[in-house]
Parts: sequence; structure tokens; C-alpha cells
Amino acid sequence: MRRGLESLLSACSETEVLAVFAAPHQWTLAPDVRPDVIVTGRVSDHRHESVAGTVATLARHGRVLVLDDLVGRDGVTAVLRAGAHGCLPGRAADDEVLGAVATVAGGGIHISPVLATLLHTELRARDGAAPPLLARRELETLRWIAAGLTHGQIARRMSLTEATVNTYVKRIRSKLAVGNKADLTRKAIELGLLQREPDTLGTRPDPGSLRLPVVNGNGHPPLRVPTAE
Repeated sequence: MRRGLESLLSACSETEVLAVFAAPHQWTLAPDVRPDVIVTGRVSDHRHESVAGTVATLARHGRVLVLDDLVGRDGVTAVLRAGAHGCLPGRAADDEVLGAVATVAGGGIHISPVLATLLHTELRARDGAAPPLLARRELETLRWIAAGLTHGQIARRMSLTEATVNTYVKRIRSKLAVGNKADLTRKAIELGLLQREPDTLGTRPDPGSLRLPVVNGNGHPPLRVPTAE
């Protein structure tokens, strides 16, 4: 991921990569150098630091954009509370990454539609609603079922085998204690999985709609983006 991010951001004329670190504790930029965006993925080192812990460390240096599926204890709410200004799934498309970098650098907050679904579920759970114990891929499968897709169509959408989708559906029915498609659809609505049009979730945005800063001859500087994994 680190090499991929460095290659993507270095190739973009609107960004300048200041530094690349394998882990937050390797930060070597001078105190007076404050990047516009810090892009980070899940850190795997001897410290076993959580994503939220990584964000809290990096947030002291600038606005943080996280690329991670954010399941388990490192939920979307935990990462946002730690100081993140953007969250994308680990397999986000290149154009969504660049769009999120531009949004966060411009002072905004970017939450991927897929992770927004998890955020909605987490917030409902905090409000007292019964939390569904579904993994991210199970939530995504449930959303596509409620949208009317067959198991074969879902498998192609998610780049999985149909057998894997069948396994996800069995787990979903067991965890939610439902048996038929109508009940699954009702659960999807209760969880807020159909608040956006299905075909707009998890797809690449139109590159022409990205709010990327323009570098011109009037002295506008490029974004300066250190990356950490």
C-alpha cells in the first residue's frame, strides 16, 4: 500500500510527496513543516498500534486521511474521534483517493460511501439500537441483496466467488435471525443501507467531479502529502 500511494501521489501534478514512513514513530519532518494531508493505512509493526492510535499520533502533525476497512475495534467513529478528517476503504479507487486528498487538504471531511454505512450502523448502536454483528463484506452483501441482485451478480460486483457470497448470506441470516429475502431487505433498511442509490455505492466517482486544486503560474503551491502505512 505504501508503494502504491507514493506512486499515485507522486504522479499527480497537484500533489508533492514530502516524505514516506513505514510507521508513525519514524516521523522525521521538521517541526515547522506541516503537511496539508497525511495519508496512512494500517500500520503493522512490533508495537501493534491500532488504527485509531496511529491517527492520534499523526494528527499532531496535520490532517489525516485513513485508508483501511475499519472493522472491529477500529471503527469509523473511533478513527474520527482520534482526529481523522477522511476515511477510505483499503481498496479505494485511485480517483477517489485523489479526490479525498483534495477534500481533506481543502478543510473538508471525506467519508467513503461504504464506510459511511458502517458509521451509520455504529451511531445507531450508540443510540441504543441493537448492533448487528456483521463484518464489512457481510454488510455490503446485505446491501446488494436488498437492492435486488442475485448471488451471482453480487459475486461479480464484489470480485468474489458465488460460493463465498452464499457463505456470507448464511452468516447474515444466522446473525440477524432472518430467513427470507423480504426480512433481509427490511433489516437493510433498518440499518440505513439503502439511504443512497445502490449503484452509487462503492463505485468510482466521475473524475471530472473531483475537487482537485489547480497548480498554475500565479504562485499556488501544490499539496504536500507525506504518507505513512
